[in-house]
Amino acid sequence: MSLDHFVFPSGLLGTNTALLWCTRTREGVLVDPAGEPEEILDIALQYGVAIRGIALTHAHFDHAAAVPQLKELTQADLYIHPLDLPLWEGMEGQCNHFGLPAFQLPEPDLMLEEGGTLEVGKEKLSILHLPGHSPGSCGFLSCEANLLLCGDVAFARGVGRTDLWGGSDEALQASLLRLRSLPDTIEIVPGHGPSFRASMIGTRVRATEDY
Repeated sequence: MSLDHFVFPSGLLGTNTALLWCTRTREGVLVDPAGEPEEILDIALQYGVAIRGIALTHAHFDHAAAVPQLKELTQADLYIHPLDLPLWEGMEGQCNHFGLPAFQLPEPDLMLEEGGTLEVGKEKLSILHLPGHSPGSCGFLSCEANLLLCGDVAFARGVGRTDLWGGSDEALQASLLRLRSLPDTIEIVPGHGPSFRASMIGTRVRATEDY
């Protein structure tokens, strides 16, 4: 197994940004880059990683604020689920809703889909479609590395909110049940806060207040 990763908080809401890379090729993918682009690039440089892709677990502003500058600086491919394209195209409205300055967005290069793979050098992560928090929410799973990046579907002490654009209690419930079926050997890294295990996920939808 030659997949390594580093997770760090970034952006206004402390989003868990993940740098994934293949130790054989030193090629990497950023997941949910939300903070200062220069700081994120410095971290990639510290690990000797060339960023080839930028993947979003979902298209909310707090998971994508650094995308425009990072894509311009790295020329990396941008991955998003097609059901979140309306959120992506309506980013200005998201920012206005929360009283934040809007930012110009690049066009996505590739679409994420259930059963597909996210390539990181010579390694691959499985793409899980986990709707509920948003229509196109996705997780990235490596059973070999015992790692799942699940975005805002679930957290160590709650689950994602469903009162934002396209949210669905019913869809989130199904996604939570799917996560609960994972073995407890897998570290689940949420979009915010500490990681957890599948057995910690409740079956009743109780949203966090913030995410």
